Amino acid sequence: MRKWVLVIILLLVAMSVAFGIFAFTGVIDGPALFWDLGMKVGWIEPHLKVYAVGQDAESWVAVQQEELQRQMAELDAREAKLRTDQQQLDQRAVQLDAREASINEAFARLQREQEQHRNIQTLASLYTEMTAADAAQILEKLDQKLVLDVLLSMDMQDAASILVELPTNLAVALSEQLGQASK
Repeated sequence: MRKWVLVIILLLVAMSVAFGIFAFTGVIDGPALFWDLGMKVGWIEPHLKVYAVGQDAESWVAVQQEELQRQMAELDAREAKLRTDQQQLDQRAVQLDAREASINEAFARLQREQEQHRNIQTLASLYTEMTAADAAQILEKLDQKLVLDVLLSMDMQDAASILVELPTNLAVALSEQLGQASK
């Protein structure tokens, strides 16, 4: 009888080892077998149902956490891109402000030059209407650059008439400057 007990014990051990090996290698689904067996036992069934709900909740929470982590990574990437874009926009704004300032400065300079040109045109028209002697008398008292600009704005014949009436040294200096200006 001892032999039979030993044989039965060895057979049970061999079956347990074989079941463990098959469960470990995935040939059979050991946990599912125990789960089905536990669901058939009345006093264990409610506990297993609560356990199943807990497992489902844990897996749902894990999925939600993964989703949140993915969304956080996307948001971090978007935030970094937005920061980079903001820096580029700030640099572009500085460049545009500098360009606007230079354009405004050039526009103001152009307006001043246009105003000065209109003034010179007006003076040239005034001096053209005068006699050459009267115009020469006034022009000899003005700045040479202004006189040169006025003469350049006049008709050549009117300018020549006024140059003849100017003092010789002033006429020579203006003639040299007129020659250089025509180049």
